[in-house]
Order: sequence, then C-alpha cells, then structure tokens
Amino acid sequence: MGDIDGPGGPVPEARERMARSRTLRAAERRKRLAQPPDPRLYALARLLARLLFSLCVGPVVAGREHVPAAGPLLVVGNHLTFLEPPLLTAVVPRRMTFLALIDLFAIGWMAPFMRPLGALPVKQGGGRDLDALRAALEILRRGGAVTIFPEGTRSLGEGLMRANPGVALLALRSGAPVLPVAVVGTERIEAAGPFLTARLRGRRVRVVIGRPFRPAVGPGKPDHQAVADQIMGEVARLLPPAYRGAYADTIAEAGDD
Repeated sequence: MGDIDGPGGPVPEARERMARSRTLRAAERRKRLAQPPDPRLYALARLLARLLFSLCVGPVVAGREHVPAAGPLLVVGNHLTFLEPPLLTAVVPRRMTFLALIDLFAIGWMAPFMRPLGALPVKQGGGRDLDALRAALEILRRGGAVTIFPEGTRSLGEGLMRANPGVALLALRSGAPVLPVAVVGTERIEAAGPFLTARLRGRRVRVVIGRPFRPAVGPGKPDHQAVADQIMGEVARLLPPAYRGAYADTIAEAGDD
C-alpha cells in the first residue's frame, strides 16, 4: 500500500521514502561541492595567471606576509570585474575555493574547468543558497581557504556595494579568520586590448592584503547584516576613498583615511 497514492497524495511510507531520497541527494551534492580544487590544475592555473599578470599588468601587491600559511581562512574582497578571481589566484599564496555565480558554470568553454580550478557554484543572492554555504563551511572546517566577494556582483568601479549577509554566516559559523583584500584598477583593463597593453600604458593594478581578523560580535543573536558590514568595512579601509562606495561615510565617521 505504501507505493499507492492516497486521495491527498502519496501515503506516509512513500512520503518518507521521497524525503529520505531528497536528503540523500542533497547530502551527495554538498559532498561534491565541498571537494577542494584539483591541486595539479590549480597549480597550472596559478602559474598561467602569474605569467599573464606579470607580463601584461605587473600588479603591485602589498601585504602578502599577512596570509596564513595553513588553517581555515575566509578571503573577502571587492569585486570590480571578472579579473579578480584569476588575479587573486596569482597573488595570494594559498589554494582557494572561490564562490562563483552558478550562471558562470553554464558557459560552454568555461564549465569543465570551473570546479577543478576551485569554483563553488552559488545561486544569485548567495545568502539563501544553503547547499553552497554548507559546502563552503565544510571546506573551512577541513582547514581550507574560501574566497567570497560579498557584493554578489561586479561593481565596475562604481564603488563598493553593500555586502550580502552570507559572508557573516560563513565567518561566524566557521570561526575562521577573515582576510580582507582590496583590488584597485582592474576596471580599467577588463577588455582584452587594455589588459594586454596595461603595463606598457602604465595602467597598474594594485592589490592590498590586510591583516586577518575575526569580526566582533556582542551578546545575543548576531545581526548578520551588521557583521557583513563590519567585514566589508575592513575591505573598504584598504581602498582609496573613491572606491569605498556604500562604506565611504562609515570610514569617514571612524576618522580612517
């Protein structure tokens, strides 16, 4: 009788089996998502990224000494263009898993490389993508590094947008130190021509890596948006005033140049 639908839908036994099946599928998906980047492919990608950026752009990097050599790490940065992930792959001395919009995985030539190179698919409005967040937490719990751009989309040089609260959930649930990273100048070289000639034209890109920190949280239930703003504020402090956008007033009120 458990296999026969009743007047109101599947009978209890069938519903239980369906629920178990959904739970198992979700667990299997999270397990797949939580796989670290393929070390050989990631090393190759890093080498190619270093060569390209060194030859064409010559990025100026400050603060590499702040990157912990091992242990869980939540890397948080501003997102000007599509160049930030390969740029950070080149300059941050850790193998990282990047949270990337799921739409990128539908691009034909790119799709086969996204997961092996350390990309974790996230639905639009990543704070609601529980599978992706749980997979990221699992990576952090194993001592890996996860990179997230809390704005959720590219700002194209228009200034920081307000952070999505998902970054706070990752920071608080994992307890991992947060590494703020600021990027300046990629919006001027996003197209192929400007990128290839950036060094010749003097259009340098600057990356500033801040000190790791853990967000301060008061007693009671944490306000995830407030924590996300605190985290993004640390990124804003590393940026020139013209790039601070939604966080410009906060930094000005704190008296931080």
